Amino acid sequence: MTDLLRRLAAAPGVYRGRGDGLESGPFVARIKVTSVVRGNAVTLDYEAVSDSKGLQHVEHTILTASEAGRLELHVTCLELPGVTRFVESQPGVFNAYEGPMPAKIIMTMPSDGVLTYGWWWSRDEAEPREQSRAEVRRTG
Repeated sequence: MTDLLRRLAAAPGVYRGRGDGLESGPFVARIKVTSVVRGNAVTLDYEAVSDSKGLQHVEHTILTASEAGRLELHVTCLELPGVTRFVESQPGVFNAYEGPMPAKIIMTMPSDGVLTYGWWWSRDEAEPREQSRAEVRRTG
């Protein structure tokens, strides 16, 4: 089990904070982290809301280790069709295994009780750029 999965499984709860980005603009973020199957996986239920756009992002993600021991995110959200698998390429950097456009998610825990979650993508063949990033703290 890698450090990110272990740390999130040990710190379940509701995380709240703010975010911003090129695509999203400023927003308020809420991520509920739930440890499942004795910490072998973590679910993340992520919502982003802004005054100007209302509810702008709803996501349900499962973080788990593959058979080979690499971390994977299995993401379903309003912006993507079905479930998209993101595979960790370096600590906290998850690249889309398959999907409609180049994309990645960058997730870190810079300190206990703090989580950052960033969506990167490109609408063409260019290298993905950060489009939104939330920094949330565990509140309950």
